[in-house]
Amino acid sequence: MNADTRGPGRRADARTAGGRDDVLVDAACRTLRDLHASSVALFLPVQGEPILGAAVAAVEPLGVGLMERLPMDDEIFPSVAAYKTGRPKVAHSIDTLGKYPEFAVFVPYPLTIASAPLESAGKRFGAIAAFWPGICRHIRPDELDRLSAVGREVARELIPLAAAGVSMQAGEIPLVTAMCTVSPAAGDDTVRDAEVAPFLYHIQQLALRLTGALSLEDVVQVVNRRVVAGLKARATVITSLENGRLRVVGASGCSQVFLRRLEVSSSRGGMPEERAMTEKSQLFFDTSHPETRDRVESAAGEGAEEYVWVVSPLMAGTRVLGTCSIGFTADGRHFAAERAALHALVPLLGQAFERIRAEEASHALARQLQQALLPRMLPSIPGLVSTSRYVPASGGLELGGDWYDLIPVPAGGVTAVIGDVQGHSTAATVVMGQLRSAVRAYATDGAGPGSLLRRTNRLLGELKTDLFATCCCALLDPETGCMRVATAGHPFPLIRQASGDYLDPRADVGPPLGVDAEYEYSDVSVHLDPGALVAFYTDGFLRAGPGHEMSRGVIDGAFAVSHGQLEAIGDEVVKRTTVFPRAVDDAALLLLRYEEPSAQARHFVQRLEIARRDLRGVQRARLFLRAWLAAWSLNALHDEAQLLLSEVVTNALVHADSDVDLRVRRYPHYLRVEVRDSDPHPAINVGRPGEAQAEGGRGMMIVSTLASAWGNSPSGRGKTVWFELPF
Repeated sequence: MNADTRGPGRRADARTAGGRDDVLVDAACRTLRDLHASSVALFLPVQGEPILGAAVAAVEPLGVGLMERLPMDDEIFPSVAAYKTGRPKVAHSIDTLGKYPEFAVFVPYPLTIASAPLESAGKRFGAIAAFWPGICRHIRPDELDRLSAVGREVARELIPLAAAGVSMQAGEIPLVTAMCTVSPAAGDDTVRDAEVAPFLYHIQQLALRLTGALSLEDVVQVVNRRVVAGLKARATVITSLENGRLRVVGASGCSQVFLRRLEVSSSRGGMPEERAMTEKSQLFFDTSHPETRDRVESAAGEGAEEYVWVVSPLMAGTRVLGTCSIGFTADGRHFAAERAALHALVPLLGQAFERIRAEEASHALARQLQQALLPRMLPSIPGLVSTSRYVPASGGLELGGDWYDLIPVPAGGVTAVIGDVQGHSTAATVVMGQLRSAVRAYATDGAGPGSLLRRTNRLLGELKTDLFATCCCALLDPETGCMRVATAGHPFPLIRQASGDYLDPRADVGPPLGVDAEYEYSDVSVHLDPGALVAFYTDGFLRAGPGHEMSRGVIDGAFAVSHGQLEAIGDEVVKRTTVFPRAVDDAALLLLRYEEPSAQARHFVQRLEIARRDLRGVQRARLFLRAWLAAWSLNALHDEAQLLLSEVVTNALVHADSDVDLRVRRYPHYLRVEVRDSDPHPAINVGRPGEAQAEGGRGMMIVSTLASAWGNSPSGRGKTVWFELPF
């Protein structure tokens, strides 16, 4: 059993739980021997989940094929059927895999499975299952009777344990054992089946789970769970070699002193990990080695114990990627089986590290390319407030073709565009970039929505691509509130007037761009009242929203919760529509709020641009704000507004490393300040740069304390940090 690290107060419970496991292990080994099976497992319910989990397993060296977690709602699994019905059940893996092909990784060859309930005196605890290799192996009646008898015997022994409060729930990882088929003489180093089989089992399970790990942290979590329970390790630490130094990716049971010493070491030092990397071989350190002392964290009240360590380099080919170190309690064993298992584990870890690093690099490159094609920040338009959101698909490394833009028109007004190129590929992203550039050029040239779509449609045909795109564009005149809208196979924007009513114009939705080169797109005119909200969105939100649509209810709900604040509305819309799994498509959102004719807005909306790395930018921002507070007769807000502005602008200039767009708006009852930059990461602490993220920083704490409302919202390729002060 594993060393108990939970303190003296828990040891009695551990011994009692061990009694339950002794009963299960004995039953598994006897059944494995008597029925000549390749593996036997005893399943118990998993606490809080509709799942049967393997609590104990007995395996032969080739006894793979055990699925550790079985969904309770499907009786195609014989153990589930036996547990739910109270009757024995026989099945074949071919039948199970026909419905659950994903389980094929756990069943590399055909198996016949027989299961019986763990039941006695009306108490049913779980099920026992035996596995045999072979296609449709005949299970004799006496074999099924024997399995049922074992189930009854186990249940009888579990009844008093359950009455004493012992848990009858399966753990996270089964306790794995095996029959001993070799009896070496005392002192013989021969590795017995009883030692090898469990390790082979856990290595196989590790290999299967490492293929699904998406990050180095996932790898560490999988290894720690499986190694500590399966190999009976006392402590583990996995490092990654980065820029000539080791970085601890994850650890279990290690002392903080050891971890700090490890992180400051280099690849050429004298620590065991450094030696293993230099020699590119697995090293074994017994209890007498000084470099492996004080590595294990001792629990309160626990006596001093000695440990041996196996330290292995993680490699991909001839390249060293990091290290894996595992400590075991020194109990007189030779650790031959453990070292053999780790020899098999280390290449798997190295391959997982290499794969994840390559995927992370590809993912970062893909996202950088896609983000570079989105607006760095939306322009400031008098009489109009805008914000945007972009939510990438949750799975895969493929690029999407969603885009949006807000383009000032020289003759007056602004063109809003949103679109989606078919597919998820580099080609879709390239076409998206070409279309976005063309739309900007046509809009700047004065084309209206219908004309803009017609010209873009012809251009896409001339590009000779097999892709098509949907697109919606609108031309808004802030002087009058008149907006003309045209769409090519794209959802019409949701238009919510200040009264809460929605406009529902009879719009002509033309075919997507690239389908009919000669199609004549037309537009429809609507009139916006001051306070109207316009929501443009791509079909990623269609698939994510309740009822598979971007409903008016989503906008109304977001509007009510956010009290009409545009940035908060954007956050709430994303929150409400991304609680559903999004693995299919990216999603883009462009929100506009028409506030008032631009002539009036120019007096109450002011803007200042601060260049990247402008050392006097904060001072200029303070002078700018002071002047407009005086012009608006808001001198009473001077002290608080100046302090908050300094914190937010400093954060943007120091950490975002981009140009900064400052916008100050005077509303009838409050002042609003917005600071936009092109860094998507949340604002962080300017007082202690090593401290992470937004609400935890000193600057954001000041803003949160003094402002009546504030936010830290992603917008375009960057973010908007805003605050409000009442007067």
